[in-house]
Amino acid sequence: MQTERAESTSSHSIVIPSRWLNIHVPKTRLELYDKSIFEVSRAYTFQVAADYPLDENGNVFGGLKHAEVPEFLREYNEANGTEFEMPTLLQDDAIRDQISRRNGIFDRNFAKRNKPYAYGYFADFNRPYGKEVEGIRQMLVMREIIYRLSTGDIIVGATTIAPSGMVPRLLRERLEKKIGAKGLKKLEKLRGRDIYEKGDQIVDVRNALGYPQVTFDHDAEDESGLIPHSHHIYTPSQDEPERVGLRGTGWRRGGHRCFLVDLDADVGVSYSDGSFPLVRGVRGHTVVAKRTKF
Repeated sequence: MQTERAESTSSHSIVIPSRWLNIHVPKTRLELYDKSIFEVSRAYTFQVAADYPLDENGNVFGGLKHAEVPEFLREYNEANGTEFEMPTLLQDDAIRDQISRRNGIFDRNFAKRNKPYAYGYFADFNRPYGKEVEGIRQMLVMREIIYRLSTGDIIVGATTIAPSGMVPRLLRERLEKKIGAKGLKKLEKLRGRDIYEKGDQIVDVRNALGYPQVTFDHDAEDESGLIPHSHHIYTPSQDEPERVGLRGTGWRRGGHRCFLVDLDADVGVSYSDGSFPLVRGVRGHTVVAKRTKF
């Protein structure tokens, strides 16, 4: 892969991949539990680098804690005239949804093609808020979500999150068999939009921020076998202190490796095999506003 070198004024220098992939984010609006409004006011396309940033030795650029990445990117952007960010969970979901896991962009996540394993941060972090909420045959945690960006932290609002487990990808009929018609109506309310999916369309159990509102056990099955799923999620408990988010992979049945999204990572996480996906073209599209119902 061709790369281009770019340096910041800090003590760190990084090698930026020259290949970028286009990712689409649709227009959306969601009212959260604390009455915050999350809005993507118009559909947009952003780009994600086809590899993690590398250091001068060709190794994954790492060693920064989650909270240190935005500061590094701020200094880097100012020095180089760029607008790089970490992706939010919403954007990282879009990356994983729209690009086949066989694509080379995920080689380091799956340790394929002689690439060493690497996980990546995304910009979301969460902290305690309110109380648990009854979900669909399970209790959902309520957490306040914040975006940690190079331009500063943005408080998005409070949302429910299903407990640790697999995030299903099921057709409407098969999902209804698992959770029932009432569960489907509850899912509509929790995810913030009607269940419009029909026929061969997969029902999206996530809300507009990317947080799943129903999960199944990591090894859940039905009469057709193992439940199809997009990824496995690891969720903090209701009263845990601040936690950060990262995406990697894990092993499941028969050595099969699945995407995992860890919302329960310690704020001090910083390992040599950790980095962050680089995205550009995301600024100015997300609007977060407060309003009060009377």
